[in-house]
Amino acid sequence: MFFGDIESQPWQSVRVWKPADAGVGRDAAAVLTVAGSLTRFLERHFAIRLDVRVHDQFVDSMSAEEAQLLVCAPGASALRRQVSLLHRGSVMFDAESVLPLEDLPADLMLELQEGARPLGNLLLDRGLSLSRSDLAVVKLDMEGANNGRWARRSVLRSPSGTRALVVEVFHPALWQRIENAARRYPQ
Repeated sequence: MFFGDIESQPWQSVRVWKPADAGVGRDAAAVLTVAGSLTRFLERHFAIRLDVRVHDQFVDSMSAEEAQLLVCAPGASALRRQVSLLHRGSVMFDAESVLPLEDLPADLMLELQEGARPLGNLLLDRGLSLSRSDLAVVKLDMEGANNGRWARRSVLRSPSGTRALVVEVFHPALWQRIENAARRYPQ
């Protein structure tokens, strides 16, 4: 996986997660729990416009946990997309998407391969409403650069049947940008 052994982390459903108990402020909690398009939320609420940098995109076999979340057979083929989302050249967060090939329209696959736009925006711009399920968060406790960072994972679903497991790991630069925006435009 793009992030190392992230599947072994103690993911907590946002239904039971208490941001205040975790020392997470209102704005950060809103980012971690937004059920719609994260990229559109960041743009609208904090004036953070994101560019995509694709690191890798390839056909892979799903792990047992990925397959369970996506309601697929373990080892089923999927498009795995690993990206960073940047604002003004600074990485705000990294994301990995796993999309079952059986439900992936060919034209969407072509747009994903172009790598210019976030997955949620591509789906929304196709006129598809999105629902996000299995939303869970974790403060990472693992070796490497991601230790201590907040992450979230969820399953995006569209009425057309397109599904994607999305894992996002947030960089300190995002929280700093949000804090700066909140000071400039207090609510």
